Amino acid sequence: MFPVGMVMKALIVDNYGPPQAARIGEIDKPQLKDGSLLVKIHAAGINPFDYKLITGAVKDFMPISFPHVPGMDGAGVVDEIGQGVQGWRKGDALLGMFETGTLAEYALISAKSKRLARKPDALDFVRAAAIPEAGLTATTIVRAANVRHDQSVFVIGATGGLGLFTMQLAKLSGAQLIATGKATDAEYLRRLGADDFIDYGAEDALEQAHQRYPGGVDVVVDVINTGDALLRDAKVIRQGGTLVSSLSGPEQSAFPSGVTVHYIQLNAKDGDLEDLARRAASGDLQVEIGHAYAFSQAAQAFIDLYDPAKHTRGKLVVEVEPRDVRDCSKS
Repeated sequence: MFPVGMVMKALIVDNYGPPQAARIGEIDKPQLKDGSLLVKIHAAGINPFDYKLITGAVKDFMPISFPHVPGMDGAGVVDEIGQGVQGWRKGDALLGMFETGTLAEYALISAKSKRLARKPDALDFVRAAAIPEAGLTATTIVRAANVRHDQSVFVIGATGGLGLFTMQLAKLSGAQLIATGKATDAEYLRRLGADDFIDYGAEDALEQAHQRYPGGVDVVVDVINTGDALLRDAKVIRQGGTLVSSLSGPEQSAFPSGVTVHYIQLNAKDGDLEDLARRAASGDLQVEIGHAYAFSQAAQAFIDLYDPAKHTRGKLVVEVEPRDVRDCSKS
């Protein structure tokens, strides 16, 4: 246990509101718990759900207490080991989804978590921190869709962090990929495995898809739309096809017969995160970093996440530990 009064630097949110109000300050270090690891954070990934938590968008069903340190994704090294933990040593490098906020010098994670993995040496901390939530959600999506060889998969929202991993995992399953993006994203999406590209800035993306694939596609993955807007996706799905959404929408009965709908939540299985980290380290899985921010600019990462003037590809990451004092040889 840390002595009472020991503090750390963190991004601190004092009340629900815009991310501009978040500040870098001092807060108590998390108290080491039995069965947990206290990790010195080197990099923290930014996720849309982090933004929703601090702005109060989801406070009715997931309230937070203040002061609050945001961030669920992180990568770093083991600093302290709780009672009952086996198989970990101080200094071991890891990545995962944490119990306490990762936009801080230290964070806690359960040593038995399915959302925890060792960091391969060939994977730097910045890319490692970008993987957990988006990578595991994408794994859940592809698993729910039961993507098989030679199926057609239409990804709506392909350029973001979740699309980044969904595209590649579907391609690794042998799918033919159709992806939406801006005209300037075409080359990037083809690099991730897209066989066909639909410019949503030119005209309605679903109308374009319907024209190109009049018989429908096997799977639509929509990580952008929610509510009744998802009903429109059915027009491009073949009879017997599947719609997978990471958000919420109408009940199955609202969709045409013959279209199966899955609303997924992240469901990590043993070995999933290790597999993602291993693929990223080997180069089989690209981890696109839209921007890496200094710790002092952590609040700006949240501001940029939903800035309509900034079209971000891939993931945003905050470097909590300065690059020159950490093991980040390949970035």
